[in-house]
Amino acid sequence: MKVLVQYSGGKDSQAALIWAAKKYGVKNIQAVFCDTVWEHDLTYKHIIDTCADLGVELKILKSQKYDGMLDLAKKKKRFPSTRARFCTEELKTKAFIDYVLDYCKDILGIQGIRSAESYNRSKMQAQCTVFKYYFEPYQTNSMIVEYLESLQKLSKVQNQKLTKAKNRLAQGKEDPKFHTYRKDEVFDFVKVYATDILRPHFDKSGQYVIDFIIENGQVPNPLYYMGAKRVGCYPCFMSGHVEVFQIIKRDPHRIDEIGQYEDEIGSSFFKIDYIPKKFQTGVCKRTGKSFTKAADVKKYLLAKNATLNMFEPDAAISCSSYYHLCE
Repeated sequence: MKVLVQYSGGKDSQAALIWAAKKYGVKNIQAVFCDTVWEHDLTYKHIIDTCADLGVELKILKSQKYDGMLDLAKKKKRFPSTRARFCTEELKTKAFIDYVLDYCKDILGIQGIRSAESYNRSKMQAQCTVFKYYFEPYQTNSMIVEYLESLQKLSKVQNQKLTKAKNRLAQGKEDPKFHTYRKDEVFDFVKVYATDILRPHFDKSGQYVIDFIIENGQVPNPLYYMGAKRVGCYPCFMSGHVEVFQIIKRDPHRIDEIGQYEDEIGSSFFKIDYIPKKFQTGVCKRTGKSFTKAADVKKYLLAKNATLNMFEPDAAISCSSYYHLCE
């Protein structure tokens, strides 16, 4: 049996990797990194160094269809968004499924997922299977209603989605959605091989896993010392203002680079309303509506910080770090 630790270089997956090494032995596990080609150089180095330090084999996977995030965006003619998060599916999920189906037999998957990370993850379990959502729906109208009604404030789009889901439920329709990628092969695979997943720190806090890493003789990804709240994609389109501002301060050319990609692809990286409308300079040729460009984000956050208005609920705790880490 292969023990596969899905490793991103972030704190949760690093803690899971250390846990697995201690429980199963370094010679019996394999760290699997799905490369989006959109990571910080420090993350790539951290992944290699931590695996080498533990003596764990590292397997780097890439999409068989796309050469990373930028190639994906070019071929889709848009960047992913909160309404279309195809990046995770195309660059990570499918790459991992391909590896399991093509090169593995019985496996035990180890993931660093924690329930406190998000609403959706709070609905997950500490133990399940790799192919769970081929047999159980990952979305139904009841799930949509439960999630949206849990939010304090809904956008116009969310209100429309909620209304639609309620109308479908009134008609007795759940409209379940399942994973379908290489479906027939998956069904055949699970008849023969084990595909269990364990999430050893599912009920733990972010601070707990940081402490766990340090207590076991390793250091977390250096980006956490620089103000990052989460690691994975540089940046993620879902990053908040504080996280993006940390990038602007330390690596301003990265935001400029994203602006060049926006012009090349014809799509905004940040969500349309990422900053107030009056600060947006992008104009949609088709609708005439304004939207946020990377240059707008950089200018707005620099000005916002200059007026000492960068305080948010998720702001860094101290020393530019969310997890009591100092450079």
